[in-house]
Amino acid sequence: MMTSGVRSVLVVAFGCGLAILAATAKTKITTSPEKKGPALGPPKKILVLAVFPNPNVRSGFEDALTGELSLRGANAVSSFVPFPQLPKERGPFEKTLIADGYDAVSVSRFVGRDDKLEWTPGMYSYATDYIGTGPWGGYWYTYQTVFVPGYLDAETSVRVRTDFWRTSGAAGQLVWSGTTDTIEPTSVPQAAHDIGVAVAKGLAKAKLI
Repeated sequence: MMTSGVRSVLVVAFGCGLAILAATAKTKITTSPEKKGPALGPPKKILVLAVFPNPNVRSGFEDALTGELSLRGANAVSSFVPFPQLPKERGPFEKTLIADGYDAVSVSRFVGRDDKLEWTPGMYSYATDYIGTGPWGGYWYTYQTVFVPGYLDAETSVRVRTDFWRTSGAAGQLVWSGTTDTIEPTSVPQAAHDIGVAVAKGLAKAKLI
């Protein structure tokens, strides 16, 4: 269960860009393969772009996804390398893609957060704090029961969408889209890692890298 202090920090982080995950967070991904055009073969070079205003969140996320793609044999580059600031004009952006040989671009962005409260009812349980007192003590303390009161458990889940584009054609081609849903966010590095793993696995499964 997340403490109120940590949750407050995360709300600020989410407002700036990326939803963050705990080491024990659970991430699942829903994918939507797009209608395929002509076979293009694996991309030669992928630009990994994360649309998060916070530069530290952006670079951390891009590096995590770039690393996971590279582990699966892809040639990927974090967009903050050619674009220290998020690109704002189409012309220079497309010129860089052509000049540097990028034939694929992944675009990730934060798309939503859900907060909910779940009630865990109280229950009776055995006392567990006795120290060896012979057979009778073992029996008696097991026989005795204590009431554990119910409590409210606050749960946060965050969603990040990643679209995978091929740059062929005048407008490019969207070949894959995946939305990750992560429960209980608490740390930026773990968030980026978990989402990066899910996205890279999804692209590999679709045979797009």
